[in-house]
Amino acid sequence: MRIDYYKLKQNAVFALTAIAILLLDQLSKYLVIKNIPIHDSLEVIPNFFYLTHIKNSGAAFGIFQGMINIFIIVSIVAVVLIIILRSLLEINSYLYNASLGFILGGAIGNLIDRVIMGEVTDFLHIFFWPVFNIADSFIVIGFIMLIIILLKNFSAKEKENKN
Repeated sequence: MRIDYYKLKQNAVFALTAIAILLLDQLSKYLVIKNIPIHDSLEVIPNFFYLTHIKNSGAAFGIFQGMINIFIIVSIVAVVLIIILRSLLEINSYLYNASLGFILGGAIGNLIDRVIMGEVTDFLHIFFWPVFNIADSFIVIGFIMLIIILLKNFSAKEKENKN
């Protein structure tokens, strides 16, 4: 039996990225919960960036508050879809696998909060933006990366088909 080291590396990038984001997210939330009282804020960069401890039982920007069961189901579906997407598309790219790892790690991080606490801990606060967390950040970064990668991949296949 021959070992495909390239595929093994791709799997490792996906898994290790997801694990790293999950651990970073959960550790940061733990530190905030232990060190910043709820609704308190620490100014990090004057008039720009704060650590503000809040709880969010809704979705992004605090919309749909209290619909925790729906968000648990949506999070579980998202995790399953990420795994399916990864196995169906089989794009051999470290960035593709890292982007899906970012999204998966973030989705699981917020899912853990929803299941255990019934709400998500948010704490990163830029003065003009609603409070968010590490998981949210990496979900967004992962989606942006994924869209760019998929568009480039689609464009390359279109060019290939025209030739």
